[in-house]
Order: sequence, then C-alpha cells, then structure tokens
Amino acid sequence: MRKLNRSIVGTALLLAMAAAVPCSAGIHYKATTKTQDAANKAGDIQVEGWVSGDNAKVAFLQSAGNPFTEKGTYILTKDGGKTLLLVNPEEKTYAEWSLQGMLGAVGAVMNGMGPLLKVQFADLKMDKISEEDGGTVLGQPTRHYKFRTSYTMTIKVFGMGNAADVVQEQDVWATTKLSDAALGVWLRAEPPRTGNAEFDKLLSGEAGKYEGFPLKTVTVSTSTQKKGNKSTTTKSTMEVTQLDAAATVPASAFEIPAGYEKTEIPMVPQGSGGM
Repeated sequence: MRKLNRSIVGTALLLAMAAAVPCSAGIHYKATTKTQDAANKAGDIQVEGWVSGDNAKVAFLQSAGNPFTEKGTYILTKDGGKTLLLVNPEEKTYAEWSLQGMLGAVGAVMNGMGPLLKVQFADLKMDKISEEDGGTVLGQPTRHYKFRTSYTMTIKVFGMGNAADVVQEQDVWATTKLSDAALGVWLRAEPPRTGNAEFDKLLSGEAGKYEGFPLKTVTVSTSTQKKGNKSTTTKSTMEVTQLDAAATVPASAFEIPAGYEKTEIPMVPQGSGGM
C-alpha cells in the first residue's frame, strides 16, 4: 500500500511540474544553407528553430564566420518577426536586430556615396519558368517553382567601373500547410528592402512569386563581366533537414533569460565614413 501511495504521489508531482511549465503546440526544425562560390570556397550556416504562432527562436549552430551570428547566439521574436532580438548567451546580452535596418544601411551607402560609389541596375527581367507538384518534403506537400531573373549591374568608383550581366536560376519547394507567421524569421518568402530604389525594385519583383514557406531553395547565380567576358558562378542551397510540425514548445523558449543586459548592435554609418 505504501508503494502504491508513493507511486500516486510521484505521478501527481510530475503532473504538477508539467502543468507549471506552460507549453504549446508548435514547430521544431533544423535548416542548412550551403553556398559555393566561384573560388570553390564554401560557407555553411546551420540553424535550429522553434516556432509557435508569432513566437520564434532561431539558434545558430554554425554561422560561416559571421560576427553577428556566432555559434550559440540566437534570434527571438514574439510578433511574427516585426521585432527581432539577437541574444548572446556567452556575453549574457541581447540587442534589437533589424535586418531591414542593416540592409537599409547598405542602401544608404549606395545612395549616399555620390561620385565616389555609384551602383545601377538595368534591363531587369523576371520569368516564372514553371510550377508543378513538388511532392512531399519532410511530410509536407509542396509546389515546385522555377524562376529566372536577369539584370545588368554597373558599379562605378570615381566614375570608373565595369558592368556585369547577372542571370539567376532558382528552384523553390514551398508548402502552404504551415501557417505560423514566425516561420518567416528564417524561411523567408519575401526579401527585406534595402533603401536603394533600383535594387528594391529588383527585390519587390521577386516577392510574392509563391505562397507559403520554402522548405528548400536552390539558387545558381552567374555573373558575366562585360569587359573581358569573364564569368563567375555561385550556388546557394537552403534546405530544411528536420521538421516536427506537432512539437511541444515551452513558452520559456521565447523569453530573455533573467540577468541579461541590453546592448546595441553597431550599424554602418551613412556616407563615406561608413566605408
């Protein structure tokens, strides 16, 4: 009888402990982005993500040397990606991280360098080559899209420069069966804006080409210099390698740990000082 009572008490304690930790149904995934450039140099980024509705945590397992995304750091959002926090457990700090703002700084450089640096885009053309059933990817039905984007990019420094014809071939396997908005923190269907009108026109033309979230994308970009006719090719593959669409995610996963200090991420200043 005593053993039975102890068993009942133990079970009750476990249930009480489980009830004390708020959890919700969510999504757990791992994804890898591999980039191979013309010099045969590879750069891999590996992440692990937890998502529940508008909440997301994306941890960097490997970051290809990016100082902002060192191994162990992670991104948090509680509003579907509108506000991002970059958390550094090693330094016990966190900071607001705006991808829009960081790319906006790049646009500010493009716009603010005057005669020193000028970047122009011309002859933009985008074609949807095909759309078909993409089969099942990690248990999710997908659509397979093929796109081709081409444009001419001219970069001039002090009035001197070169132009290159760029052709980008892209394959996308996307699913509409996952609806949690915070998946877009990493699995983006629409690129952010940079602040450079011509470049943003290029990006906005690509946005909205497909619905849902990409589970795999393969992008091959070939740039051919008009002077010398030299070509370089870069291939980038983003692939979700693990996916649990019915994961139990604790609410604490989306909270800043106690005692962490808020800091700021340095941004690129406008104008020549930023260069």
